[in-house]
Amino acid sequence: MKAAVISFTEKGGRWNREITGRLRAEEVDSTGYGFYKYAGEGLTPFSHVKDLTEGLFASSDLLLFIGATGIALRAVAPFFRGKAKDPAVLVMDECGIHVISLLSGHLGGANEWCRRIALLTGAEPVITTATDLNGVFAVDVFARENGLAVRNPEAVREVSGRILNGEAVGFYSDVPWEGELPPLLVPVTDREKGADEDRRPVCGIVISAEGDRQVFPLTCYLVPRDLTVGIGCRKGTAREEITRCLTRILEEKGLWEGRIARFTSVSLKRAETGIQEEALARRVPFLTFTPRELEQAPGSFHGSPFVEQTVGVDNVCERAAVLGSGAGELLVEKQAGGGITIAIARQDTSSFCVSFGPYAKER
Repeated sequence: MKAAVISFTEKGGRWNREITGRLRAEEVDSTGYGFYKYAGEGLTPFSHVKDLTEGLFASSDLLLFIGATGIALRAVAPFFRGKAKDPAVLVMDECGIHVISLLSGHLGGANEWCRRIALLTGAEPVITTATDLNGVFAVDVFARENGLAVRNPEAVREVSGRILNGEAVGFYSDVPWEGELPPLLVPVTDREKGADEDRRPVCGIVISAEGDRQVFPLTCYLVPRDLTVGIGCRKGTAREEITRCLTRILEEKGLWEGRIARFTSVSLKRAETGIQEEALARRVPFLTFTPRELEQAPGSFHGSPFVEQTVGVDNVCERAAVLGSGAGELLVEKQAGGGITIAIARQDTSSFCVSFGPYAKER
């Protein structure tokens, strides 16, 4: 979890230091940035907010601006990538009276962060998302809290709109689920999914590794994040090279990038900047294993005497992928090129279980 707090005045700088300090105490990787005239001790100075934001937008999970809403909007607007990829963006006035959820309220977690920052500062949280205001089920929040990726984010509006309008929305899942369905969600079983469409809601939610399973005429697809990317690379490999290599492999194998749950490698690569940046950009963790741990990975792998002599284990990417997936299936064996090796393992989705606990009743 990486947070950046940006302030523009001396008073805002005081809030900046207080907030970053409290977030660090909660084990959030937080950095404070202050306009160079008022940066002061503990803040990294900057002179052009747009240039600063360009780098932080892709590498942070949370951006908190302390200042005017207009400044924050103009700073982030050029870098919007879509609701499934944008970080949480908040703005708080320099007096600490209000904190506003500005961007990526659900999938990015801005609404949750807004409430959290409000508790830390005593500010009044300002959240304008309709599902939150009306206390009804929000499919994108449900997806984020259950480790699911939204395959077609544009369908979130359709689902939310119908629920807000009091209309029934269907629900079908290939993976186990628990808890009580929230109001207006109607379960559809395997037997019912092939029945006459008149018996089923027009709009529905489908949880399946098959991201195009047609159950409802209008469908919001939620896909389990079941892929672990095991990776090895030459020291100093740039993130851009890793992105190109991984994108090519995913396209060749017909795998959707939203299914990626984590990156894994050997512990010697723990500080490899290119891999760290790629994981941050995709908002997934980067885990590493010792050579001894990698040796314990179950299965048959493409060993290399050179790799064993250099790293201490005969294969990094395949073993790391399998370990990271909980001994799952090695879906893509070692792919090598340009000093990068990548393998992909799939976690058994039968081990998934989604929960409706927080949504069992109207809030």
